[in-house]
Amino acid sequence: MKPVIGRLHAHGLDTPRFDTAVDVVRHLGCVQSQLHDMALWGVARRSTDLTLPDLQTAFDRGDFVRTHVLRPTWHFVAPEDVHWLLALTGPRVERQLAVTNRTLGLARQTVERGVAVIAEAVSPGAPLTRGELAACLAGAGLDPAGQALAHIVMQAELDGVVASGPMRGKQHTYRTLPPASALPGRDDLLAAVARRYAAGHGPFRDKDLAWWTSLTLTDSRRAIELAQLQPIETDHGPHWTHEAPVDVEVPAVLLLPAFDEYVSYARDPDDLADLRGPAADLARGTGLLAVRGRLAGTWTRSVSARRVEVRIDTPPPAATVRRAIDQQAADFARFLSREPVVTFTG
Repeated sequence: MKPVIGRLHAHGLDTPRFDTAVDVVRHLGCVQSQLHDMALWGVARRSTDLTLPDLQTAFDRGDFVRTHVLRPTWHFVAPEDVHWLLALTGPRVERQLAVTNRTLGLARQTVERGVAVIAEAVSPGAPLTRGELAACLAGAGLDPAGQALAHIVMQAELDGVVASGPMRGKQHTYRTLPPASALPGRDDLLAAVARRYAAGHGPFRDKDLAWWTSLTLTDSRRAIELAQLQPIETDHGPHWTHEAPVDVEVPAVLLLPAFDEYVSYARDPDDLADLRGPAADLARGTGLLAVRGRLAGTWTRSVSARRVEVRIDTPPPAATVRRAIDQQAADFARFLSREPVVTFTG
């Protein structure tokens, strides 16, 4: 079965068309980014010739930030979108986080006190690493051991207190966010998130928006109604769209990051029918291999001073697909300023 019509173009995967990193992030709404460098590749491949140093400079400058929003994981977000997205989706994520906190024995009062310590410690001009935040918490009499530190920092992000700062070597830092300006009402926020998801992800189902935002299915359906999206029929059943879908030629191969926004929807068994190996492998590799728009495997990379080896977890494919893989690997190597080497490990 072909990919949903309009999805590849909405994602910017048919041809790169964005000039800056924040243009990509803003268009997609959020970019899942627990694998920081590979998420940058996901941004770069939708842009016109941006390299890893270009993107890292933009990130360090604060053109886009990395924080916890939507589902309880990291995302790249345009700074102006952080507070309104948190206002809409933060309470749902906090409820998920609270369940884990209780399992850990991490009291709400402890988390709140930790957030206050972090808010006092960081500033726009003095970003701190996670280790430095741990020292601040310990100095205030709080134990940052185990998962406590991660959960306290995550709550500070969900409260809109901090987000990412510039990289310090290979370490991430945190700095304060500007306070939120006046926000629209909930109905306006629901409509806005449905329109943004439609624009950046293409035609979608109500359960796809619910999965992406962590909202309930009821809220997702209300968001679609408030956004006045249009229903369309696809080979995959009824979907919703903001604009007429653009049908494009499906690329023979895409080398995507492991958590690329292209797969940020509620997946059905058919979506994984072409996947070699168990579905759990999708979260284990560096990246995803899509063949003719459908998930077909995973890939990893090994970077040295001059080369990047791209290891595809499938047997060597037919000539047409092999040439497309070589081209995608060359694009990835150019992003890293390296020479590409492709191997097959299946």
